[in-house]
Amino acid sequence: MPSDDAADVVADLSQEKQDKVLQLMDKEESADVKELLKYPEESAGGIMTTDFFALNEDVTAGEAIVYLRKYVQKAPSPFFIYVIDEERKLKGILPIHNLIIVSPQKKLKEIMDEEVISVPVDLDQEKVAQIVAKYNLTVVPVVDNMGKLVGIITSDDIIDVIEEEAEEDIYHMAGSDEQELSNSVFKIARGRLFWLVVTLFGGLFACLILRSFRLALERIVALAFFIPVMMDMAGNVGTQSSTVVVRSLATSNINFSRIWKVLFKEVKIAALIGLMCGLGVGVIAIFLGGQGLTLGVVVGISMFTAILVAALTGTAVPFIFRHFRIDPAFASGPIVTTINDITALSIYFILANVLFRVMG
Repeated sequence: MPSDDAADVVADLSQEKQDKVLQLMDKEESADVKELLKYPEESAGGIMTTDFFALNEDVTAGEAIVYLRKYVQKAPSPFFIYVIDEERKLKGILPIHNLIIVSPQKKLKEIMDEEVISVPVDLDQEKVAQIVAKYNLTVVPVVDNMGKLVGIITSDDIIDVIEEEAEEDIYHMAGSDEQELSNSVFKIARGRLFWLVVTLFGGLFACLILRSFRLALERIVALAFFIPVMMDMAGNVGTQSSTVVVRSLATSNINFSRIWKVLFKEVKIAALIGLMCGLGVGVIAIFLGGQGLTLGVVVGISMFTAILVAALTGTAVPFIFRHFRIDPAFASGPIVTTINDITALSIYFILANVLFRVMG
């Protein structure tokens, strides 16, 4: 088993069982696993393997082929030679097939590619995945703080990281976590309860808004007809915006320097959607509400404004979460939905009070 996979298995065992397994393993392999267990699980060091092919920069191409033949007798054939100096510092990289097209007397330092992309051993695995995706790498070397080569991360490990991070984001968007399947019923309920309580208080606040405008509802019952559609549209638009921003933050496609550009773009999109939806629901309100043009104007303008505010909220909240070092994925769930429900109701009834007084 490759050292990185072996380390993952051993890490899941109790300390007592870890010691027993490591004692039963081959001495060299045991040392590799022990080294990997030192690093945090979700760091570059935690997902790297120590099985790589590295040679000194003064080795010739002919000598490298001899070393390669010996290496493949006990390990899978590598794709690259990692070129290091006397202190094991990474100096360059060389594809294996390049060895057969150069003179056997050429030294590796003369034919290697010095522009090698590497990652520090303590870098978070999500950042590693972003670098691999950005530069379209199949393998990425890992170096310590002195620049010494300590391991490599292969594409299969990167795929695992991407799947793990995507799963984590999905759970967070639902206000949950990936440990649920193995937790007790009490722990699961406790974990979900926090976000549900946030939603509950948001709902209670919405009830207070309805209560404060009860006179308007008693006078114009038709206002109640459009409360569900107003809240649903605001919630959905906000969730759409936050999902796009959360994903972009996770893949480093956007950052704080682009926040105003992103906000402006989302406002334009929301304005177009709000205009179409506002006009449509406004016309329907004229005929269904029994209050004539006034109700149609109230519903239409409220819909447009609520969608606009929802897009702003859905865009801004993930940035705020990231600023305070909280996973922005949480912003796509209960937080944005609750805020948008409250703001949609407030906009609807404030506009209703104002416009019914003005327009009669």
